Amino acid sequence: MSVNRTVASRLSPAARRRVRRATDRLLAPVGSVRAVRTSEPAVALSYDDGPDPVGTDAVLRALAEAGATATFFQLVYRAEQSQEIVGRVVAAGHEVALHGIDHTRLTTLPVAEVTRRLADGRRRLEAVTGRPVRLFRPPYGAQTLRTYVAARRSGLDVVVWGPAAYDWVDGSPGELAARALAGTGPGDVLLLHDGFEVPAGDRTPRPTFDRGEMTRALLAGLTERGLRATSVGALMAAGRPWRTAWFSP
Repeated sequence: MSVNRTVASRLSPAARRRVRRATDRLLAPVGSVRAVRTSEPAVALSYDDGPDPVGTDAVLRALAEAGATATFFQLVYRAEQSQEIVGRVVAAGHEVALHGIDHTRLTTLPVAEVTRRLADGRRRLEAVTGRPVRLFRPPYGAQTLRTYVAARRSGLDVVVWGPAAYDWVDGSPGELAARALAGTGPGDVLLLHDGFEVPAGDRTPRPTFDRGEMTRALLAGLTERGLRATSVGALMAAGRPWRTAWFSP
């Protein structure tokens, strides 16, 4: 998403990496955190679209068994409806971040409305967690320069991702974990989901796999690679954030 998709599709993987490195250096002042340059053998687990009574609970159990931490990018309306779950996320030492009041694509809204939603969402989520909220991931990864600036002016650091499980579609927990592990290395931010959110009227089938089992398979795979799981904030504190020019409508 940091390079025009039509152009990128014509480039080899090595060429895409060279283009990305060049554009990231030039556009670092408006870059979103994609990964962290660190010597630590750690990756960040980030879960979107929760809290969810089934998915979040299953993920929390799997993380607790492994002594791992993660970042949960939450939807405010869900957090307000499931404050007990949010409390357990915080009590377990995980990081709570903002994913939006709801899952509206912010790039479709006037910038004044984006600013209002981000400020209001941050305030409301902090009221539920009792903790400062500093990180934000835009729904769908959709971002323009205007929405990026609105987030930064709201005191939020924008976090995107590298490897992903593509767990918004169904599959076995092992298959989904393997997708996230493919190409994963120290400093990566992994995109995962503890909930499932689609627009009103969208009839996309809800995935039925066990998100706790996917997390267990993922954690086992990280251990085999000599990597440990942590939160985005902890990973950022252990190195230098790699900021990428991430703009996609």
